[in-house]
Amino acid sequence: MTHPGKLVTIHADITIAGGGLAGVCAAIAAARQGRTVSLIQNRPVLGGNSSSEIRVWTRGSTGGGNLFSEEMGILGELKLANQYKNPEGNPILWDEILLDAVYQEHAISLFLNTLVVDVAHQDGHIQSLTALEINSERRFQFLSPVYVDATGDGFIAASAGLSYVIGKECNGTYGEEHAPEQFDPTTQGCTILMTFIKRDRPVAFVPPSYAYPIEYIEKLLNNGGRMVSEKSNGCDFWWVEFGGQKDTINEIASITLELKRLTLGIYNYIKNSGKFDADTLELNWTGSLPGKRESRRFVTEYVLTETDILQNRTFNDVAFHGGWYLDFHPSEGIYSKADFCTQIPVDLYGIPLRCLFSSQSDNLLVCGRILGASHAAFASTRIMDTCALSGQAAGTAASVLVSDQLKTPDLLDKSVYARIQALLVEGDMLLPGYHQETISENIHVEASSVIDGLPGKECGALSCHRDCFLAIPTELAAVSSLFLDAKQEALLQVSYRYAALPSRNSKQGEWFHGMLELKQGRTSVDLARFSRKEDAYLLLVLHASHGVSIPLVNKDLVGVLCGLRDSATYHHPLLSIRSFVSYGPENLINGHSRPYNRAHIWLSGKEEQPTIRLNLEKSRSITAISLFFDCGLSEEMVSSRVADVDPHHNIQLRSGVSPNLVRDFDVYVRIGDEDVLVRRIRDNYQRHVMVRFECCDTASLLIRFLRTHGSEHTGVYAIRIH
Repeated sequence: MTHPGKLVTIHADITIAGGGLAGVCAAIAAARQGRTVSLIQNRPVLGGNSSSEIRVWTRGSTGGGNLFSEEMGILGELKLANQYKNPEGNPILWDEILLDAVYQEHAISLFLNTLVVDVAHQDGHIQSLTALEINSERRFQFLSPVYVDATGDGFIAASAGLSYVIGKECNGTYGEEHAPEQFDPTTQGCTILMTFIKRDRPVAFVPPSYAYPIEYIEKLLNNGGRMVSEKSNGCDFWWVEFGGQKDTINEIASITLELKRLTLGIYNYIKNSGKFDADTLELNWTGSLPGKRESRRFVTEYVLTETDILQNRTFNDVAFHGGWYLDFHPSEGIYSKADFCTQIPVDLYGIPLRCLFSSQSDNLLVCGRILGASHAAFASTRIMDTCALSGQAAGTAASVLVSDQLKTPDLLDKSVYARIQALLVEGDMLLPGYHQETISENIHVEASSVIDGLPGKECGALSCHRDCFLAIPTELAAVSSLFLDAKQEALLQVSYRYAALPSRNSKQGEWFHGMLELKQGRTSVDLARFSRKEDAYLLLVLHASHGVSIPLVNKDLVGVLCGLRDSATYHHPLLSIRSFVSYGPENLINGHSRPYNRAHIWLSGKEEQPTIRLNLEKSRSITAISLFFDCGLSEEMVSSRVADVDPHHNIQLRSGVSPNLVRDFDVYVRIGDEDVLVRRIRDNYQRHVMVRFECCDTASLLIRFLRTHGSEHTGVYAIRIH
């Protein structure tokens, strides 16, 4: 018989508290490095703010306007699985995607509905965590050499005495442009969302007595962009924000009630004010748990600042990336007369490993929104995609600490963080400023074909009535011309800059300016004149000019995009390309697995079953290969969504798997004079695929690509041999 309150001791290599995206990615990362993991989550589902309990969609660098920057790694696997299994973006199925991913890692022991209530520690060293399983009477004591705090509020780290900040540092602290003159204890607030469906009949709504009346709600709307309609739904209500002027930890109950009063009051206003066509509208869900944006932020070994982001500082120990706007919300939330947010576009930037640990503890890492960042930098790093990447970095670092019996201060050692960086790159993480040297110096690559013509056919045009952009690697620009159409002769003003990865809307960096003379009709513009810098992306801005347009093609050339600077809808420009040598098979072994300064991809010609052969200098034992495919890295993949999205989000949603992904392929190894089939892969929907097979001694491998999800060309960024 189980006795009430009996304490059960759980041993694992790593204990992770918090089952949001940061905690999930940390747990999976550590498990894949061979560590046993206890993952503790105080809710019945995983995913934190992205879960079906709260339903905030995941966004990140691509949503901030950065091109070819969609977050991959473990989060990318989860998002790609979601695109394949849950193309409609049902938030309940997103829960199951996360749960399934955790259950597939047998080294993870998952504890749902389990709340950490006590932290035993001495001099910053975590000795154990005590937790209560909420829907039973069981208590657990978790013992591990290393712990990760992914709780969102930082309960573990705060209980262990680590220094933290709540509020806005003054500009004297870090010299930040957008910091207040004096310290301000307020934060960004919380939100409760709601979703509606339309019925084929009128549906009545009688509000609960605690909901704010129509007259009260009406006074709050139409201030700073806070508008509603019968079409508003889901994340459209992100601005229903409250709590920034309160304690978002200790006063969360009263914050929740206020948000419920506001949310149901707004729905009542839409339904019953008579101002909207809402007779058939039915409320089918509203949250009972607020999505919390901000509480504690920890003072880690390095605190990322707004200046670091705006100056695109590089870090030797870079561990993951960010790229969402500096996205400031007024702490008064819905009660503010100011704009509901101020968003400053930024270039993609790196975040150092030092933001995930403090010298005040020798066995604790932090990740998610509590990582070391000033309030101004936090305005960008708080976004969920970035939090998830921080989790993979923390889980990977924790696994190295355990395997090598190290302490968190050892993460300052270059040999240690370099090993972690190598593991992160193997796990499909983008580390800005970091380059893993060519990893296959003694391998010769042969491709059956290489792309030799621009994909697709001309179809339509992009009007330059607003500022437009072209993003293209300079090595390709040097051998390309862009076509422009003009209704009459025109002088077109252009600006351009160079970056490792381009942002369509950021104003950072050094800009150059010029003019283009356009004749009436079609003009060919040689892009070589803009290729002043090698090994970089060119972002060419064509300033607004009525009557000028960019002719388009209906299929993409990976690594090249155009569009309006203020729009997330991207297009494929009509180019004349004199050489496609930059898409050769040498890219497969150059140490890159995604665009960065260059496209870094092999693209096949139009053939039914293109092949790649890897010839080694000498025979070796091989047990696996990993491949990195193209999946449309400039297209946002969100966790969930409603059917119709308000245009103010500036998001181009996609449904289903990218047509560029490789679907079916076979792997052969050379035994004697024969290529022997060792694995067939069918119906793949992942970008990063590890293909394992029985150990073979061979000096040659052949990969035959049978089918993509729609593209005429097979695209592969990298192949690595294990």
